[in-house]
Amino acid sequence: MLSTNRLSPLRFSLLLLLSLAPLMGWAQNRAEALLQFEGVQARYQASYAPGAVARGAKELLDPDDQAIADKALKALDTAATRAFNTAASVSAIQQEVASAGSGGAAPSPELRAALARFVKLRTDYTAMSEAGRAEFFNRERAKPADLARTELLERMAVADVREIDFSSQLLMSAVVKQLARGNGGQLSSLPDRTLDMALDTLWSRGVTSTRPRNLMLVAREFEKQVTQALLAALPDADVAALLAWRNDPQAAAEREALVGTYRAEVKGSGGVALRTLVRAWPRS
Repeated sequence: MLSTNRLSPLRFSLLLLLSLAPLMGWAQNRAEALLQFEGVQARYQASYAPGAVARGAKELLDPDDQAIADKALKALDTAATRAFNTAASVSAIQQEVASAGSGGAAPSPELRAALARFVKLRTDYTAMSEAGRAEFFNRERAKPADLARTELLERMAVADVREIDFSSQLLMSAVVKQLARGNGGQLSSLPDRTLDMALDTLWSRGVTSTRPRNLMLVAREFEKQVTQALLAALPDADVAALLAWRNDPQAAAEREALVGTYRAEVKGSGGVALRTLVRAWPRS
């Protein structure tokens, strides 16, 4: 006869989940904090919400191509609206970051307060007029750089995710350009597997030519400088709290998870959008 003190497998599983729940909650809290710190949801929404993909692709087209690309851009907009799911992608990134940060300490109230002030500062900056942003940027960038803010900026992923967004925009614009110029048959005649390989090659090689590479360097550097200006406007105590958090043992793995999953979400959804676009062309 079995002892009544022994736990059934179901009860054991439930107790195990209950015992892990606080740790899972901590990891989730850390993930939420990191996504807020890096502005992931706002960035993804701005780049991949309805209308954003086509707008980003258009910005990288030469004027001559812009003049003939309306139909292709509208078709890209339709395909991207179906392929990119902001809520699902941000959730996937959050889950990967939470997994990477499992075991780390939950953000303290002081850290959350510092983070809230940084998020508000970034939101206020985004809402400023162009003249207001320029005035803020020039004022804060004129402050001497200090070691804490420089190190905190190095711990951030802003430049890496900007490069991912730029690569995506460049790939979209390259395909739109071919369609607009009447070269869509070169892509639409490819089998799915070959088309996917071609798109992946374009993603990898699209920024190796001089002009796109220079544009990417400028985009990365500008992203860093804007973030540096925002950090310069933060109180020293907030910077110290944020830096200590991003220097703890889990921080590097969380950052890698964020960048890796962000890239996977953008590439995956972008691949679906481009395949849909090419397969529907010129009927769309």
